[in-house]
Amino acid sequence: MGGPEMHPNQAAFVEGVDHILSKWTALELAVKHEWGGRSTQDKRDNMVDEISDYFDTLVRKRQTPEPTDLQGLLLDILDDDFSIALEDDSEKEVARLMCIVFNECKTGNYATVDRLAAERDAREKQGNSTAAMQSQGNGQQGDSDDSDSGASDSDVSMEE
Repeated sequence: MGGPEMHPNQAAFVEGVDHILSKWTALELAVKHEWGGRSTQDKRDNMVDEISDYFDTLVRKRQTPEPTDLQGLLLDILDDDFSIALEDDSEKEVARLMCIVFNECKTGNYATVDRLAAERDAREKQGNSTAAMQSQGNGQQGDSDDSDSGASDSDVSMEE
């Protein structure tokens, strides 16, 4: 990777941003269905860097991150990179949660990042179990892809 090592607080924040984005249903659908073209996954990964850079710039300017300012960046990225125009206002919750994680991480508090990591691990384990069950039952129940998008209430609302 090169470059200087990140401060542990910054590394935790970047991890938190990645976890938050993994819960964002609109973005995950865009990645899954490659709405950003062949480089969709790269665009999603770059989104983490772009958000981290946004917060770094605010810190250098000694400005406090505000969710309302971040919402515009999130909407721009979704529109420019994935051709998504949100109508559910989910960017508000995503921005709010990112600001919470930022404020916690800058003081060395990684509680929310740890919780988000545990939730992501649980979702991935559940997804792996579901995929295994579907492959075992393949052909027995017809096309099971239509039955459930895999999104839970916590994916959509992102409540704490």
